[in-house]
Amino acid sequence: MSSAQAQPPGADEVAQKIRQANASIRQDTSAGKKASSKRVVKYLQSCDELRKQLKSSPAPGNKKVPCSTGVKVRTASADPEGGVPPGVPTWCKDQQDGWYAATRFNQCTWRTEGIEWWSGDFAVGGIDFTFYNDIVTVWNEGAFIWGDHVWAYNEWGEWEPDMTLSSAALCSSSCLIISRSPAKKLQLRTWMQFNTYLRATVPSQTSEILDPASGLVWDGPASGDDVDFATEGPVDLRCDNGLLKGFTNEGCVMEDVWPTLTYKRSEVEEIVGHIRRSQAAGSPGARGDYPLHRMYDDDDAAQNRADACSFITGPRPPDSDCDEYPMAHTYEGAYTCGCDDFTVEWVDSTQNQLAGQQYGDFGRAQRLLDRDAFWVFADLNS
Repeated sequence: MSSAQAQPPGADEVAQKIRQANASIRQDTSAGKKASSKRVVKYLQSCDELRKQLKSSPAPGNKKVPCSTGVKVRTASADPEGGVPPGVPTWCKDQQDGWYAATRFNQCTWRTEGIEWWSGDFAVGGIDFTFYNDIVTVWNEGAFIWGDHVWAYNEWGEWEPDMTLSSAALCSSSCLIISRSPAKKLQLRTWMQFNTYLRATVPSQTSEILDPASGLVWDGPASGDDVDFATEGPVDLRCDNGLLKGFTNEGCVMEDVWPTLTYKRSEVEEIVGHIRRSQAAGSPGARGDYPLHRMYDDDDAAQNRADACSFITGPRPPDSDCDEYPMAHTYEGAYTCGCDDFTVEWVDSTQNQLAGQQYGDFGRAQRLLDRDAFWVFADLNS
């Protein structure tokens, strides 16, 4: 198959875990549980806010009060403390701000923060930590894994060594929490991982943007502290149920990641040449230009092909087909676009059929629904 990477690193293992979890739900429909709303979430206030508060209203006795030092300044070129957690793709650390997606099935973010404990007007202890979040899904399973990864370090003073950590991931009403990792005692300078397995419950023949979020809970038994660091999830996690053409399964993708269909010169040389010339003449689809959009309607695709090929000139060579670009099953085709940003050429029939098959395989592997955007790259060097 000639396409962008269809699954992120480690996806085989992820897919197996998701399928095992899904199988247990199908056997026992009571296995999935809605996210609990009974737990009271207490988000950690900033140390600046705490300092002002303690000046006007000191904490009783010698009680230590925790606060957040805030997200530390980072640069894309610098490795975070602890590096990259096992199983998390290395490209995750290359993004400076916010959620970063390098594939249609994998998105992540990271930050470095700290907790300080204050008594009176002074900080008496603290600890820093690197915190990664990543979401991994698979094209043909309506489930995904939210991973929280913590590397704690730089402890000092009167910090709480007996703290336990746990993940409190939440999701929307169209999502079930299948299982989550248990709470663990805080370990220093080692990666602690918490996985939450979630399944979409989007109604049949619909799609929905889910809004998962993660809360990392630090529980200090000595002080009674129970504080959350909240991480809002990606805004473009789209799950659908039965909308992929030719399939009835569920699936989730990062909707705003537009994958690239790559045609290789070693496989379809005449197609590659045609696409190169067409894009150079102004046809859409090249990265950085205007994307193509997948179209499901077969009748409109046939009309796209007929309208485009009516412009072809010259006698038909033996064993050749009329090749149109943009492809017939796109909304940028000659008929559905209603424009003249298309070209046609005679190409080898075998290559044309192979290119069409590769487009279909690509659409399935990337879970392209009707009107989903994608790029086309004609690779002369492959």
